[in-house]
Amino acid sequence: TARATATANGVPVTPGSDGIVADAVEGLKVAKEVGFPVMIKATAGGGGRGMRPAMSEDEFKSQFQAASKEAEACFNNGDCYIEKLVLEPHHIEFQVLADDHGNYFHLGERDCSMQRRNQKIIEECPSPLISPEMRERMGEASVRLIESISYRNAGTIEYLVNADATDFYFMEMNTRIQVEHPVTEEVMGCELIKEQIRIAFGQPVSDHVLGVEPRGHSIECRINAEDPYNNFTPSPGTIDLWYAPGGKGVRVDSHVYSGYTVPPHYDSMIAKLIVTASSREVAIARMKRALSEFTIRGIKTTIPFQQEIIDHPDFIAGKYDIAWVANYLEEKEAE
Repeated sequence: TARATATANGVPVTPGSDGIVADAVEGLKVAKEVGFPVMIKATAGGGGRGMRPAMSEDEFKSQFQAASKEAEACFNNGDCYIEKLVLEPHHIEFQVLADDHGNYFHLGERDCSMQRRNQKIIEECPSPLISPEMRERMGEASVRLIESISYRNAGTIEYLVNADATDFYFMEMNTRIQVEHPVTEEVMGCELIKEQIRIAFGQPVSDHVLGVEPRGHSIECRINAEDPYNNFTPSPGTIDLWYAPGGKGVRVDSHVYSGYTVPPHYDSMIAKLIVTASSREVAIARMKRALSEFTIRGIKTTIPFQQEIIDHPDFIAGKYDIAWVANYLEEKEAE
């Protein structure tokens, strides 16, 4: 398993089951051994699906069944494993590349801690949280992992980092390109899809990508067709007007146009808005401007909510974790 591979290569993992658990009974046994709270995770999960926290023994069985059932419906595979739940964690991931010519390396990290229901809504590169020493440790661990399995392709190693950013735990590896790859491209000055194609053809990665140093700061907002003020319910329908922002350091990846109909059957993301600047402070200012210029009429989108986040003192200070959005929404409801 991925966890076993990580452990064998000296990469820390959260305590948990050694692979898949047979059922809720076996899962509960593991949960008691590692101690509550725990996270129940589907082996085939992704996009926040097939994941359920269990804070106590009383709710474990129902949460296990919910995670397994959702994974079965979404991925045709209900297998689950158990991990100790790290409280107030940060979600940090490392972009890796490997080719057939002995090149194994990473292209820095992305901070994906701004999440709602385990789905990322804002990502940035580099992370405002981790120190250079921590970055080096995590980067070395990531390269060790891909070398140990003779990996070929672009990939992402995902970690949980504790509240004071002193320890990290391997979470999973995604053997594909990630939604949020543009922030890495912008800071590193490379095209990851192009490098994937080169690797697939047996060519080495481009010379300029080897040893590249990060420049500046990049932030991405995932623009979803959802109503953020109605529990983020999907908002399918026809887009009457679509106006995307532009200018220096602004990039929009999308398939959408005025007159496009957003279907109800698929993922709700309709665009990625990426800004890049010389510093995080300037990138935040640029994102504020870009979000204010982004005009989408005919459906609801997450843009107003992302404007709130970008303008919040916690985000500006880089002080947020995976639970930030949930806590923020609870505070708003209590007002």
